[in-house]
Amino acid sequence: MPVASGRRGGSRQLLILAFATIAAFVAMYFLFSRAGELAGSGEIDVNLGSEVFEAGQVVDTADFIADQGPWLMPDLIAGRDRDIILQHLGDDPETGWHAFAARPAAAPRDCFLEWNASDETFTDNCDGTTYDAIGTGLTQYPVLIDANGNLAIDINAADRPPSDGSDVESVENTGNDGG
Repeated sequence: MPVASGRRGGSRQLLILAFATIAAFVAMYFLFSRAGELAGSGEIDVNLGSEVFEAGQVVDTADFIADQGPWLMPDLIAGRDRDIILQHLGDDPETGWHAFAARPAAAPRDCFLEWNASDETFTDNCDGTTYDAIGTGLTQYPVLIDANGNLAIDINAADRPPSDGSDVESVENTGNDGG
């Protein structure tokens, strides 16, 4: 026996669809208008990415630097030029960590520091200026080690108020610097 098709069910679905569409537009309107108000008021704090750069385990990273030399970490965010050098000096992987800018603040992006292992200095490839093994005179970044031996560089430390430090231990410029 054929089933009769009723228009009533179809019109009910159409009414529900129309109501849902209107509700979605109203919700989007309020969402976007409120976001615009907040953006204009300065109440929105946009945080893209991490506060720190995770550099790996202290032992593995110390071994890498001992074998390969200081680790140049290019800033991979588009339009950014905060390239960093991670340096480890000494035999203890828990101490002797230094992180600093890979070039002076005013230098163009194609300038960078080259490591001279024989005299343990860096040389600016653009103007020939030399820097010591810990980048004295360049922007310095705190190096952190957590309770699990994870190494991190606090790349945004200068942009925010200091924390209480209860979750990590700063090891910047500590321990045996090998000299």
